[in-house]
Amino acid sequence: MSAPWDAILREMCMGSLTMIWSVFRIIVPLMILIEILLVYKIIERMAAALGFFARVLGVGRDALLPLLVGLFMGVSYGAGALMEINARTPLSRRDFALMAIFIYCCHGIIETTLIFAAAGASVLFVCVLRLLIAVLVTMIAARLPWGSSQNNLDI
Repeated sequence: MSAPWDAILREMCMGSLTMIWSVFRIIVPLMILIEILLVYKIIERMAAALGFFARVLGVGRDALLPLLVGLFMGVSYGAGALMEINARTPLSRRDFALMAIFIYCCHGIIETTLIFAAAGASVLFVCVLRLLIAVLVTMIAARLPWGSSQNNLDI
């Protein structure tokens, strides 16, 4: 026997609303937290403390702030941070490309991982795997010949 259509539609709607509510409960507080971190320049202090990470990835220290923003907030904020940092302190083409590679491989690690967790995925597995892939791909890309990598971008 097939289920009545109204029961199927009701279940679809309730499941969708439950998932939307779960995502909303994660995203809104996270966005507020990131804004607080940006206003009080905590992310900038984190970037200064993580200078060793820049050396591991093969990028300049100026590229760490957009990396952190992209890591925690996602592609759009990370790309915006890359463009803003580049306007203040121009990055080399190489650093700009490496940061873009890292951000696109591992964007919004906390936000996206929490969304996967709400859907039942393992937080540790998703988070570690995404970060590991981003680091490895960026390290490999840093070892490739970039040609005239000292030219700054004019964006």
